[in-house]
Amino acid sequence: MKKIILCLTAVSLVLSIAACGGESEKSTPRYDKIDVPEMHPPMELPKYPEIDGSTSTITMHAAIRAYLTGAYFVDSHSQTYAALERLIPGSDDPADIILAVKYHDETLQDAKKRGAELVIAPIAKEGFVFIIHKDNPIDKLTKQQLKDIYSGKITNWKEVGGKDEEIMPFVRNWDSGSQTAMEEFMEGEPIVGEDDNVLFSMFLMLSRVEIVGSPGIGYNIYSWSMGQNLDSMGLKTVAVEGVAPSNKTLSDGSYPLMIYTYSYYEKSNKKGESLANWLLTAEGQSVIASAGYVGIFGEYSTDEMPDFNKDEYNATLKIEQHYISQGFSYDTGHFYCERLTDKEQTESYAGGKGKDVTVLFLVHFYQYESEKEYTRFIALTRENGGEFEVIGEFENPLG
Repeated sequence: MKKIILCLTAVSLVLSIAACGGESEKSTPRYDKIDVPEMHPPMELPKYPEIDGSTSTITMHAAIRAYLTGAYFVDSHSQTYAALERLIPGSDDPADIILAVKYHDETLQDAKKRGAELVIAPIAKEGFVFIIHKDNPIDKLTKQQLKDIYSGKITNWKEVGGKDEEIMPFVRNWDSGSQTAMEEFMEGEPIVGEDDNVLFSMFLMLSRVEIVGSPGIGYNIYSWSMGQNLDSMGLKTVAVEGVAPSNKTLSDGSYPLMIYTYSYYEKSNKKGESLANWLLTAEGQSVIASAGYVGIFGEYSTDEMPDFNKDEYNATLKIEQHYISQGFSYDTGHFYCERLTDKEQTESYAGGKGKDVTVLFLVHFYQYESEKEYTRFIALTRENGGEFEVIGEFENPLG
């Protein structure tokens, strides 16, 4: 049976920011307690909304979709700053709501100047975490030590009790949610490594620390990082002020570098408003918790999380089995599936069937018999994990 831990403390204030950079947002303490919004009563949802957001909320989105529609698959997201563009009036590809970590105040002010009247509310607790290699004997650092590492005041691990080796600090691109959190953490101090070691994805941050080993250090969003199986990559999170990041320490507020996931929607968008309100019901918060996140009221699940990617995994297996049965050679180095996310490309390849597609792939593999051909096949599954189907195929000579 699912074990849900729910901490319903005083919940008297609704954080609803109708003007970007409003007073409630400005008064929120950095990495500290936040005014908890009032839990809403259940609300009937209109047609399922168009959702986008940060990479760190993809699994949350998948849980919401699975619960409300029965469709189990993981969407791609436009990432934090690109997703916000979809809420700007006049967008060519508008979204009803986005689920994202905090934006730069300047970005929200710019959105306001461009006509966006945003309503913003926290929906889940998050952690800002620092990640190092398991070969690094360091397990904990203070906030000041972390700031000194990233400002260049501390340059060797031996200065904080580690090995005698130069620290390699990696940073994110400026328009990422992780970097926004990092800049707030640094409180205006310059960040070293921005010229030479900028990494443009959350996964690259992990993989770069994995590759360089004990000298490396990076930072990321807690919930997303935990979904990447850090242990298998030889990585670990750093305890800050002696407190390790976990669902429990996020729930009780003891982890020092707490951040939040927010819902954002344009004030006039009723579908966005309905979903945002539903996310602050007991039902909505339980769905958020079921996906491995910590709800804004402290709710989280200790059960094994559901596999929201099961249709995609099953589709991959069916594709492999189909083409192996057709006599094509297969190994992990010469066969892989590319998930299509571009809407126009999807519609073009699917030949008008795109609206019924759960998973659409380009499947790539090398045909040993020809030794010169790289063959692509298009495949899909129907809603709720329906039948595998080949839509079309073509060959691309390597030449």
